[in-house]
Amino acid sequence: MPDISDGPWKPIKIVPYGAVLHVPADWDALPPVPSNGPEVLRATGGPGRNLIVFKVPSKEMTATQVADEAQEKLAAHGYGDFTRAEVTFAGCSGVALDFVVRNSKETIIYRSRQYFAVHGNAAWVFGMGSATWEDHLPLIEEIAQRFELTE
Repeated sequence: MPDISDGPWKPIKIVPYGAVLHVPADWDALPPVPSNGPEVLRATGGPGRNLIVFKVPSKEMTATQVADEAQEKLAAHGYGDFTRAEVTFAGCSGVALDFVVRNSKETIIYRSRQYFAVHGNAAWVFGMGSATWEDHLPLIEEIAQRFELTE
């Protein structure tokens, strides 16, 4: 995979929510899917390259507590093998939560990472995954590093 940090990037302003998502220039923004709840944006760079951004009330929780809630919901939907790390996300202290999807033979078929940060009364969540984790992890990390809050 080429060095993505040297390629052209474009900002996608999430205007009513006070954030900017920076993605590779060939990516496109997609409207949120209302059935996903507090989703504010989707973006894609083609097959197998999709991301999602949520903004939810923080309810005075920390990023770790928001990640705990998300993990409970994800586990209830069959995701597993959760690991987490403290990170800086959106200029805030945050959490990265990794998890997997397994098939009926217990083989991992997809890995995902969600980043969590709390800013004011809102928690931000950026999620992206891949069936070819090693190929896409640098891109996931680069997009997360460039995510910014403008309010």
